[in-house]
Amino acid sequence: MTRTPKDKRIKKGADAERLLNDPIIQEVFEKLESHYNNAWVSSGLEDTQKRETMFLALRALGEFKLELESMILGGKLAQNE
Repeated sequence: MTRTPKDKRIKKGADAERLLNDPIIQEVFEKLESHYNNAWVSSGLEDTQKRETMFLALRALGEFKLELESMILGGKLAQNE
């Protein structure tokens, strides 16, 4: 069976939603966010490189989550077409 682009978006959205709602994935997000925040806050005044690295890690984590949310929304919009 050939899937249409709409069917593919719906499946991708459902897969992304399952992934984002998975308790293990949620735990990983929470642990990483906490680790990066703690490392950022506890860095020494002179350790600008560490703060920059932690900031970028937090940003990448947020962008990853945002991309999953975008896929979920795309799938839901495709269902309503």
